[in-house]
Amino acid sequence: MKLIGPFKQILTLNNLPLRGKISDEQLEIIENGGILINDNNSIEEVDNFEKLKSDFPNSKLVPRTSNLEPQIVLPAFIDCHTHICFGGNRANDFAMRNAGKTYLEIAEKGGGIWSSVQHTSNASESELLEKLLERINRLISLGITTIEIKSGYG
Repeated sequence: MKLIGPFKQILTLNNLPLRGKISDEQLEIIENGGILINDNNSIEEVDNFEKLKSDFPNSKLVPRTSNLEPQIVLPAFIDCHTHICFGGNRANDFAMRNAGKTYLEIAEKGGGIWSSVQHTSNASESELLEKLLERINRLISLGITTIEIKSGYG
């Protein structure tokens, strides 16, 4: 077993409803928290760091990645609907939308969804993969660790 921490706070998703609104009062926040990891590298328990240290005295203490600042741990974000595998870009479309153009006007000028379909069809698999990985890494940097990727562009 490995014990990671201490963290200033750990926000868990324990006892939250599967559907409906969530209020701040429903959130479980563990002060001075620790995370106990089992031999399969899965989370075994999350609790107060000192309590975990006392309850599991033989666990290996793993220092946090940075001891300079207090750290807060929260679950990663999930993006369950993306279309991030595509060729070309829609920057011109975005600029035209900001200028008040309609989707029909954008399409008439060669932009829009069909432009994305065409660029995606013309891109090589390696080009699509390279751009996809760049976009995935950007999402990871924002705290999104689980994504679902839809095609839709051919």
